[in-house]
Amino acid sequence: MHTTTSPHPRSAPVATVTGPSPSAGPARLEALDLARLVAIVGMMAAHLLVPLGAAPAGSPWQNAAARIASVLTEGTSAALFAVIGGCSLVLASRKRLAAGDRAGAVRSGIVRGALVLAIGLLLGFVPTWVVVVLVPFGLGMMITAPLLLCSSRVLAAIALVLTAVGGWLNASVRSDLRIVQEIGNVTPMNVLEPLTLLRGLALTGMYPLITWLPYLLLGVILMRSLLGAIEAGRVRRWSLTVLGTGVGAAVIAYGTSAAVKAWALAQGEDKMLLDLHGFGAPLRSDLWMQALATPHTGSIADIIATAGVSVAVIALLMLVIPPARHLAGALPRALRAAGAAPLTIYTIHVVLTGAAMIAALVVAGPDAFESAPWFIAGVWILLAHLAVVVLIGLVLSARGSRGPLEALVSGVAGRAGGRVRGNVQKQS
Repeated sequence: MHTTTSPHPRSAPVATVTGPSPSAGPARLEALDLARLVAIVGMMAAHLLVPLGAAPAGSPWQNAAARIASVLTEGTSAALFAVIGGCSLVLASRKRLAAGDRAGAVRSGIVRGALVLAIGLLLGFVPTWVVVVLVPFGLGMMITAPLLLCSSRVLAAIALVLTAVGGWLNASVRSDLRIVQEIGNVTPMNVLEPLTLLRGLALTGMYPLITWLPYLLLGVILMRSLLGAIEAGRVRRWSLTVLGTGVGAAVIAYGTSAAVKAWALAQGEDKMLLDLHGFGAPLRSDLWMQALATPHTGSIADIIATAGVSVAVIALLMLVIPPARHLAGALPRALRAAGAAPLTIYTIHVVLTGAAMIAALVVAGPDAFESAPWFIAGVWILLAHLAVVVLIGLVLSARGSRGPLEALVSGVAGRAGGRVRGNVQKQS
């Protein structure tokens, strides 16, 4: 995650071009902060709107909201979050790698991931229906940190292999074990069964590393490419190229999925089975299921589709807000500041869902979730969570500070990496 704060002139109505000096390096990538915010808001919508579809007596507009949120956010938001995680690792390690401090860069990245993992473990104690992504995300960061020393070609090869075989291998293992999903939220209690925990994180959990790592590696490759484009003064060309590539990949993957789904239905496959979202893997190990872009399955089509959407979102925002521009106005700056505090906001969001769950159990009893009261799921509670996001952004923007968890993770990881030596200036 970024470590600097750029000044924002008060007179500009929307944005201003500042043109940082070459010696200062590229300005803070505010487009990436907004991409983080898009990912967080997308996950909030998935958590707070999609459950409306499970309510037995849901109104038509509730069902419509659930379907829209499902189509737009399930799978894609988590993938975008992971891709940006890879981008952030590159930005966080750039200063050290430029100074030749390879060991410090790796050490700092591993500690950064370990802290995210630890926060995820603590959130595992929160009584919520949200499957907290931070444990596999943090472990993925820890694995990716040493890979920062590899070339982008090597990273691309690893990502392609995992994409090609991960979903099928995952489904095969689950079939042999006769399980659909082994681990949801991970808590410190899971450490008491280390083999089951490792198997769940690698294969049988909701976010298995075998199909989760490609997103992080893609983020590393993408950010390296973007930084090269910034240095060469070709950000617009880069944005247009990546946008077209991402949209094209997503269209091909979703189009192929629709065609294969139609073929499967003609062969007599159960429509409910084909429409059912995954729990970290395809529901069967049949090779044709790798062509279905069903959310949360880690199939080849799912990874290509969600990766395509992720890079397209980042490229589109980079096209609208290139590195030399900064958002102006209280609300845009607040949204940017909120996007720069994804760990803090995600944690607060999970805690609020836990509080809502406890309140529902006290007020309505054990069937509260099925009845979906307004503070469990719905447009109004989503708006309340979004209001919290804006409020946090306003406070952070006014103070010119980072989110508290971001500051903690960055500070501890920086100290773990040691002092950077060399004549390299601080980058975004």
